[in-house]
Amino acid sequence: MSDKILKEIQDVLEDIKAIHLLTNNSKIQEAKKQLLKEGSEEQKIYELCDGKTNQEIAEAIQKSTDYVHSNLSRLRRKGLIKTIEKDGKKLNEQRF
Repeated sequence: MSDKILKEIQDVLEDIKAIHLLTNNSKIQEAKKQLLKEGSEEQKIYELCDGKTNQEIAEAIQKSTDYVHSNLSRLRRKGLIKTIEKDGKKLNEQRF
């Protein structure tokens, strides 16, 4: 497939995702409340998943990268975050 076709497919998928998020926002917020305890370290780490590396998150909460990695793994298993690669760095992003 050409890069143009792949870009068009990606754009359509992003549109579908946006519609899904808009129509299911209240359900998504409720699910996040059930998965993340209010005020927990896990919630704090989740909130920092806005394109930061593991190291940046660890520095922000003043914990070890191993501790952050463990929490990120749990968040990933719960389907709340994803890891992307950008400019040779692995970054953490919220799915919702």
